[in-house]
Amino acid sequence: MKIAVALAFFAIGCIPASAAVWTCSAPGLISGSYDGGDSAYIHLTGFPNGNNYPVAKKGSRATGTTKNGTSFVCTQR
Repeated sequence: MKIAVALAFFAIGCIPASAAVWTCSAPGLISGSYDGGDSAYIHLTGFPNGNNYPVAKKGSRATGTTKNGTSFVCTQR
């Protein structure tokens, strides 16, 4: 039992900060992903695939605009 608890604490301590969970939203969003970097992948309805778009990151929120002018927001949970 003590070993299992020790392993659990060890595993929690080893999760890198970059493993944060981000959720993206936009009108017509099919899929979106963001990892805390300089860009987010956004795929909107009406397009065969998505693309990476630059973001402005402020704390736990990253915002951007796609090539067709659609605004998107990614928030950290």
